[in-house]
Amino acid sequence: MITLLNQTVQTLLTHRLRSALAIIAIVWGIVSVLVLVALGEGFYREHLKSFSMLMSDTQKVSFAQTSKPWQGYPSRRKITATESQLSALSDVHQIKHVSILYSNAKAQVTDIDGTQLKGNVFGIDNHFLALNNTRLELGSRKISPSDLANHTRVAIIGWRLAKRGNIRLNDKININGIPFQVIGISKKTESSGLTRIKRAALIPTTTFNDLWLSNPSDLLVQPAKGISSVALRAAMQNFFAKKYQFDPKDKQAVQMPDYSRFADFYTSLLRGIQLFLGASGAMTLAVGALGVANIMFLSVAERTREIGVRLAIGATPTHILMQFMVEGAVLVTVGAFCGITVSTIIIQFLNLLSLPDWLGHPVMTSTSIVFTLMITAVLALLAAFFPARRAAHLTPVIALSARA
Repeated sequence: MITLLNQTVQTLLTHRLRSALAIIAIVWGIVSVLVLVALGEGFYREHLKSFSMLMSDTQKVSFAQTSKPWQGYPSRRKITATESQLSALSDVHQIKHVSILYSNAKAQVTDIDGTQLKGNVFGIDNHFLALNNTRLELGSRKISPSDLANHTRVAIIGWRLAKRGNIRLNDKININGIPFQVIGISKKTESSGLTRIKRAALIPTTTFNDLWLSNPSDLLVQPAKGISSVALRAAMQNFFAKKYQFDPKDKQAVQMPDYSRFADFYTSLLRGIQLFLGASGAMTLAVGALGVANIMFLSVAERTREIGVRLAIGATPTHILMQFMVEGAVLVTVGAFCGITVSTIIIQFLNLLSLPDWLGHPVMTSTSIVFTLMITAVLALLAAFFPARRAAHLTPVIALSARA
């Protein structure tokens, strides 16, 4: 085997140009597949964050108005909830956590110099960020039970609001002229969560009610373990219907959108885009394999007299077949190694560039490498097999009489 490898290396070095062209064809195909799949993976992961609310088990609840009369109550009756009434939700066994949200879109938010910043103000509790799937920048802290108990004047702001006002952690903003210390900034992402907070200021609910005595605007509800979203909505629908006296079948009174039904569609769509990019790269790889086949056929044609000599002095067709198959395997191995190396360099370079946020960051996964190598091995070795088989079946007399 070692002798065969030495002969293979010597042959490839003797025909450097032909070997280089075969390796370049393999490298180009591998780079095309890995880079396109890496771009697709980055795109998939980035947009999966945007659809994270669709896969979350958290249920958003908004209060509207009834659409049917019920037991003497008229239709189009506005449902107004209070925090004390909603606290009874903690007794519903299908519910694990409830976050009560207050909102004021008319609040005046300014930086410390008085420059107006357009943004809503939300009153939140210590469960809101987790239920809304909101992450904060490094160094930020969440609103704590102590902040709620002490009516602390602290705020968490959305990344777009921070960018607009050039606000950093521990800076101060004014809400209706009252200073609040910024203790957190949301991470820069296009994912909006169940509640859009990119342009908002979030303050403790107790502090919010000190400024504006109002009723809750929305709820975020996390189901207990083992409770499906359907069972959760049914339990809350019955709770609200009994509490606010409306028809349990009236879906307009309290709105509980089912985002999860779109999750599979969007996930499949993103994976489809990724597969399309991978298939495009695979087609390029197939073209590279054809290049390898052409070069191997050329090698057989150029070395016909050599093959005849080998056969005449006792080489078997199996030896000839193995000779060309090993040559193909060496070309594939070198090309695959170079292709992965070049792909890694290109992907690292792309990550250093300022790519659009919607494109995400290219990611080369181990799965993509394994599948690419498998496809490369199959295509390239098949490309080497048929020329090798042709060489192995040459008749010595005909091979020796061929032109050099």
